[in-house]
Amino acid sequence: MDLKIVKFVQSGATPFLDEFFSMFTRFGEEIFFVCMFLILYWCVSYNYAFKFGLYYVASVLFNNIAKMIVKRPRPWMASEDVVNKLPASGLSFPSGHSQGISCISTFIVYDIYHTDTKKSYKIVSLVTAIVLCLIVGYSRLYLGQHYLTDVIAGFAFGIGIILLLKAIEKALPTSFKQSINTEVIVSTISIVLILIITILQFKNFGLSYSAINKLYRYSGLFVSASVGYILSKRLVKDIQLDFYLKLIKMAIGLIVTFGLYALLNLLIVPNFVNFLIVLFVGIIATFVYPYIFNLVVLKIRKE
Repeated sequence: MDLKIVKFVQSGATPFLDEFFSMFTRFGEEIFFVCMFLILYWCVSYNYAFKFGLYYVASVLFNNIAKMIVKRPRPWMASEDVVNKLPASGLSFPSGHSQGISCISTFIVYDIYHTDTKKSYKIVSLVTAIVLCLIVGYSRLYLGQHYLTDVIAGFAFGIGIILLLKAIEKALPTSFKQSINTEVIVSTISIVLILIITILQFKNFGLSYSAINKLYRYSGLFVSASVGYILSKRLVKDIQLDFYLKLIKMAIGLIVTFGLYALLNLLIVPNFVNFLIVLFVGIIATFVYPYIFNLVVLKIRKE
């Protein structure tokens, strides 16, 4: 039945839909998480962005463990009648894209609903999240990457993990939450990740190329964000930005970050060098750029 549903969805394929779903499926990928992390980091707060990042990584770890346990092949691997419309590796259950977008959406919408935000904003955020999730989920079937049960499970896990972590966070005593030292946590995790990367240089654990590459990227992201966070807390002047300045900061920051990464990524490099590239770009995004932007804003205000 699952396979028949994928075939039925692909029966309505057109060149336009190929492009449309290939584009919108990106909302469930790592690049969308990075965009949201940076936006929260620049425009909300460093601590909130890190909490978002830790929740997301917890969801990713759960997804990878579930994939290794179930070991379900993708639809295009199971049937020649299913067209593989987008390069992808790994296993099928649960859908990582569906889990990723539902995880991000749940985290943000949950917090919007627990603030004094206008009701209209809450409704718009919820509707936008639902539409995005549905498009990403449908795209996974259309592109031949997942079964419907993979997508449903991805949604369930993404929503469930965030709600569980939010419930645990809410149940923790206020005194305990206030005593948590984010700098110590990120420093410790960063040291562990660097040790793992170093060990991988000398020992082969039989991991696939894509798995190792993802490990290097995520390690570079976390270590650079940690370094940037610690430097920013000490050296970046905290200033209040209005809505339009936040939009400008977000737009320029994303262009600089992804433009620089795209430029450096033109190089054909081994995994470790890719880790260094991500590390470099990450520090630019989480420290150098906020530092320069805030200095410029302060200078303009004085004038």
